[in-house]
Amino acid sequence: MFKDKDFLLVDYVGKIKNTERVIDTTIEEEAKKADIHSEDKKYGPQLVILGEHRLIKGLEDALYNMNVDEEKEIEISPENAYGKRDPSKVKVVSLGELRKQGMTPYPGMPVRFSDGNFGIVKSVSGGRVYIDLNHPLAGETLVYKVKVVKHITETNEKIQALIDRWFPTSDKPGFELLNDSKVLKVRVPDKIFLLEDLQTRKLLLAREVINYVLEDFQVIYEETYTKQLLTR
Repeated sequence: MFKDKDFLLVDYVGKIKNTERVIDTTIEEEAKKADIHSEDKKYGPQLVILGEHRLIKGLEDALYNMNVDEEKEIEISPENAYGKRDPSKVKVVSLGELRKQGMTPYPGMPVRFSDGNFGIVKSVSGGRVYIDLNHPLAGETLVYKVKVVKHITETNEKIQALIDRWFPTSDKPGFELLNDSKVLKVRVPDKIFLLEDLQTRKLLLAREVINYVLEDFQVIYEETYTKQLLTR
């Protein structure tokens, strides 16, 4: 049995109940078998912090009542997954309007609107384009086979797990925990100084360390610049 803010490493395979089509998995072999493998995705047990709500509700709720090494198959209703289908979220747009925006719509085409909404073209008929703004999995009952691989309890392991989350590449920051001054010092390697979103990653890492691991600590980043580095 687990509680809010517990750190778990979890493996899972998620399918649509009616079709048994695999929609998501942490296991590379399963992704290849289902033809959903992505070279950009890092496979392996996923970090889940209970209460963080990164997973769909039905899956996260089930984890609270599991144990390490336990494996379960869980059926998740639409209400606890991606919601019921809402007919009012089918939008009708003129074909001419989309063509003015440089789009030639076709069934199955993803469309992103200026207000941030995302939809899928369902049909094009008589100068009208029907776009579904529901989540693609809305209305679907899902089945997840899930296993709790590990419960992370040590502070240093929790910090490392968060670093792995935000810096999944081989060049990772190191860290030093200064308990006497309540400071976590994170050393940023020079190989990632030019990451386009480095500042965002640093902010999110610090936020999660303080929210879930070291509530009364400061997070300090250390970046070292040398003449050799600056003249490369």
